[in-house]
Amino acid sequence: MKTLDDGLVLNWDGKLLDPFNLKDSDFDDIAMQAAVTLSGLRRFWCQTIYPYTVAQHCLSMVKYFDGNVELQQWAISHEIFEALTGMDIPTPVKKKMPEYKIAENKALEQFARLYDLTPPTPAIIKTVDRGLMVMEALALMKKNPNFDWVALYGEPANAELYKLGASEEEIRNDFLITWQKLFGRL
Repeated sequence: MKTLDDGLVLNWDGKLLDPFNLKDSDFDDIAMQAAVTLSGLRRFWCQTIYPYTVAQHCLSMVKYFDGNVELQQWAISHEIFEALTGMDIPTPVKKKMPEYKIAENKALEQFARLYDLTPPTPAIIKTVDRGLMVMEALALMKKNPNFDWVALYGEPANAELYKLGASEEEIRNDFLITWQKLFGRL
């Protein structure tokens, strides 16, 4: 019998996943997996002055790409590995974990194939993701005079925080409704 000691992750509905060797069946019910996990997973390792989740980050990006359905599909799903693993690893830490980054990219490619998106992840998604990170950090993190988000990561995205102060349930529901609209299925 496989256990968590085998490097597996237990997801929201009790399924054991190997994040470094995902199967197509691991993406079954991925909309609910993403909604449940990402609406409870806080950005910046919970170090924000107000709660702000990965689901809110994704929904903010969806709004940013209003009018472009494929980019909105990429926007809502660009954190799919985080949805599968329950971890939102900060960018500076991720850079020191090459195996994690490889697995993350592989999961995105696998999701793209299963959901008829054209891989690889569009460069504009990565650019806006970084800009949103800077915007969120400037708005939600305590200021540190020795750390300059803009100098390190570039200009903030011209976007708004998504429903700051909303409940986890409201964000989860918004995520599911948006997913349904974008993909036509849950």
